Amino acid sequence: MSAERPAAPVTGLGPAPGRPGIWTAGTAEGVPLVLVHGIRLSARMWNPHTRRLAPRFRITAPDLPGHGTQRDRPFSLEEAVARVGLAVEEATLTTGRRPLVAGASLGGYVALAYGAAHPATAAAVLVQGSTARPDRFTGKIYLAAARTIGVLGPARAARLGDRALKRRLPEESYEAVTGGGLALHAFPEVVEDLTRRDFLDVAGRCRLPVLFVNGLGDPLFRAQEKQFVAAVRAGGGYARLFHVRGPHDMSISDPAAFTRILERGHALLCEAHPQAFAPLAGETP
Repeated sequence: MSAERPAAPVTGLGPAPGRPGIWTAGTAEGVPLVLVHGIRLSARMWNPHTRRLAPRFRITAPDLPGHGTQRDRPFSLEEAVARVGLAVEEATLTTGRRPLVAGASLGGYVALAYGAAHPATAAAVLVQGSTARPDRFTGKIYLAAARTIGVLGPARAARLGDRALKRRLPEESYEAVTGGGLALHAFPEVVEDLTRRDFLDVAGRCRLPVLFVNGLGDPLFRAQEKQFVAAVRAGGGYARLFHVRGPHDMSISDPAAFTRILERGHALLCEAHPQAFAPLAGETP
């Protein structure tokens, strides 16, 4: 009898059949993990992480409104939460377990909002670089950046943005980010929406366990990190805060390190809340 051949390596995400704008990788036996991308990016930013995580993890990643395959849909936080809900549903139906929902930057705010809106469908939430209130100083900085894009014009802003990404990112991340398309047009829309929100109130309504992860090189988005943790706990939820080496965009500037953060975060949450990650035994999402 010939030796069993090893499984082919996972090269990245593929479209989920019958679910437009939802991307997946890995087998049904993998540990479910939903990944939520950052502003102006797309689900395909997670290709480098997917290559490292699958097949041990089963990855599901949505394109948010205004981004990737959903670039023609207007952005709102409610619609973004609904997109994450579709990804959670796909992950749960495929694996029979509730997933960890992990998001970076914009994806972190959306993941936290998902946890507040849907306290029973996911296992837990990992939020990276999303503990500054958009309705305060941080939002004003991003509103100024949005106005700058308008002054430059979409074509010039796109060229400058592409050059900056090419200089800063490792090749695998640059290919993943640009392969999914950059949604510069969505930037002002997202910023306008988020700056109208009180995310401390959102955190206070989150009943899923939350792991906040912030880079030591990201002072802007750490501005209210202690208040975010306190808000979750005051609402009766579980929250922990960890600091790691890295900047705000660590998810794309160092995908190998961020993959380790995802793995470690999942292990910590599983240890603290094993029942949340247990098989559903016939339940439906």
